[in-house]
Amino acid sequence: MLRVISEKKQIINHIENLSNEIFYEIFDYLNGCDIYHSFSNLNIRFQDLITHSTFYLKVQFSSESQSNLTIKDRYERYILPNKHHDIGAIYQLIFQLPFLKYLKVEIDDFETTGLTLPMATNEQYTSIEYFIFFHYLTLDQFCHLLSYTPRLTHLHCFTIIGFEDTNSIEIFTKINNLVRFDLCIHDLSCNLCQALLLKLPLQLKILSVIVFDKDKRYLDANRWEELIRKNMPNLERFTLSWHENMDKSFQITDYHKTIPNYFLPFWMEKEWIFRIVVRDVKIDYAIVPHSQKFYDFEEHLSYDRNSCPGVNLNITNLNKNQVYINRLNSLFNIINVTRLVIKCSIDSMKAFIKILKLLPNLIMLRVTLLTHPDEFLDAKKDMIELRRCVKNSKITNVTIVNIEDSDYVDFIIDLFPQMKSFSIQIIANSDLLLVAKWILYRIKMNKMSHPMKVCIQVNEGTNDLIEKLYEMIDSKKLLKNYTVFRKLDIFYIQWN
Repeated sequence: MLRVISEKKQIINHIENLSNEIFYEIFDYLNGCDIYHSFSNLNIRFQDLITHSTFYLKVQFSSESQSNLTIKDRYERYILPNKHHDIGAIYQLIFQLPFLKYLKVEIDDFETTGLTLPMATNEQYTSIEYFIFFHYLTLDQFCHLLSYTPRLTHLHCFTIIGFEDTNSIEIFTKINNLVRFDLCIHDLSCNLCQALLLKLPLQLKILSVIVFDKDKRYLDANRWEELIRKNMPNLERFTLSWHENMDKSFQITDYHKTIPNYFLPFWMEKEWIFRIVVRDVKIDYAIVPHSQKFYDFEEHLSYDRNSCPGVNLNITNLNKNQVYINRLNSLFNIINVTRLVIKCSIDSMKAFIKILKLLPNLIMLRVTLLTHPDEFLDAKKDMIELRRCVKNSKITNVTIVNIEDSDYVDFIIDLFPQMKSFSIQIIANSDLLLVAKWILYRIKMNKMSHPMKVCIQVNEGTNDLIEKLYEMIDSKKLLKNYTVFRKLDIFYIQWN
């Protein structure tokens, strides 16, 4: 029993009879998790104190504070009882901070209907310049939220839901200082999205749009070019991502037929690159800036993007189904694929050959062999067909990934004697000299006398390896009139 004499000379015999203010001072030194775990089930007095008073628990989910609570306990005690709370009230509290410049809000499994926020008045404008949020908002809620932040320079929105018709764009607050806008949207039509983008200031420099919607107008190259030309004259970086399913309903539309326009001077001069990724039955279309490397074969330094413009195509999972191949072919018929990233196994060899035949303008190939070359060579019929296909191709730049032994080198050099650039990714530093020696030896034995470049990427490049390469090549008399240089972790051996 605790005896305390208060200022009114009253004797307090029970701890729960202490004033709220005393408990607040005590609790201020404790973690909210520990307070909740220790006091919430004692009696009604403490339950009311913790859950219904104006005192805010300081919750820190450290390993120590969570040691006595299971995940289920934490969910039931902290999250579930507060799930109905309106996050708009939290935002309004945050927006009252007078000097706040940076705000990042992350909420998992947040209901879109859980934000009620009126349009801001002039007196409610905040000083926030960087704003990042990771939770769902309707377009209406988004426009209301932004009415509080007219000073933004950087805005990252994940995610906007547009499943309802809205007039909110008409009241969208002009953010005159915005230079970067990253936007992820679900179920928002292309018309609404571009109406929103039209509200952005002329000085915008970076724009990223990730779309999850069936509206094929997002693919329209002409539409994006017009939007950017007229409304974003200072845009330096542009990223766009949109995908569709390659199911029974898949068909080529007029919007697909605009893909070749992504290789017109407007896009090429800005070095914004169009790429396609095929993930089994899903196709991802994207525009990426040149500085954002995406299988752009940077190891082949001599490659001039302007001299042979074309699509970067990455097939992550090669489906052997003929219907699948036919659907891909309908897409290939309207685009010019010059670069292919693909994985190949003995099981998918026939499909691999079919894909190569459908891409007559292929110049660059990055291949990951999922089967040892010996198994490919044992499939004699398929190998004859593959050799015939490759012999008639335009492929001059080849990269092989996950090399395990010299058989992989032999396999590629025998298949592509016409190649002008051969790259290997990625090997240990200790294997560099051995791999380089074997490549150059095989090239010499195959009498590949034309100008060529070998690129070998290691885990961590160091300059001392350049001298060792020179010594090895000279001692073995593998080359004449050659140079060795390094760019980051890639070593180049080049000769004329």
